[in-house]
Amino acid sequence: RCTWNSYLRITEDERILAPIAGFTSVQGDVAKNDQVILTLGSREVEGFNNYQGTGFLIEGRARFTDSGNEFEQMHAEYPFMNKLLEITVESTKQLL
Repeated sequence: RCTWNSYLRITEDERILAPIAGFTSVQGDVAKNDQVILTLGSREVEGFNNYQGTGFLIEGRARFTDSGNEFEQMHAEYPFMNKLLEITVESTKQLL
């Protein structure tokens, strides 16, 4: 599944938060196996050899929530969401 990278928030403890609407099948998959692999890109981060923009491969553990402080804060910004996806990062690799 995909979402806009501008929707992502990084917490002080380096978890990734994403507002979610839908993703029902992904929620079922995560309930069975919470290990995830994400790829994302950013124009704001300089890549290798002074290349403008870069990509990252992120591995971690995922969970969905629908309550709590972080959910409420994100829901205020993104009222369309019905779940919050939280990724606890275990490893990262720069791709470009």
